[in-house]
Amino acid sequence: MNERIPRREAPDFRDSEDGLISSIVEDGFLNVALDDANQYGPHAMIIFLGFASVLTGSILGLAMIDPLISAGASILLVGALLIAKFRFSGR
Repeated sequence: MNERIPRREAPDFRDSEDGLISSIVEDGFLNVALDDANQYGPHAMIIFLGFASVLTGSILGLAMIDPLISAGASILLVGALLIAKFRFSGR
């Protein structure tokens, strides 16, 4: 029976014998969290989502205190992310 939506091929996967933290550090945090480089991809994604929620909550908390502080923090965050993106992509 043919599938209506063809399945994509599985990404490259390396089965790691190390523990959780050493495997994530060895393959790179974002590589494991976003690309499932090893079997700890779901664990790294949960850690990543925790960081994102703490960061979002902090910016919203600053917005309740003073919107200008929150806007400044948001601009600094976006700037840091853009700098990191261009630094790691080699552009």
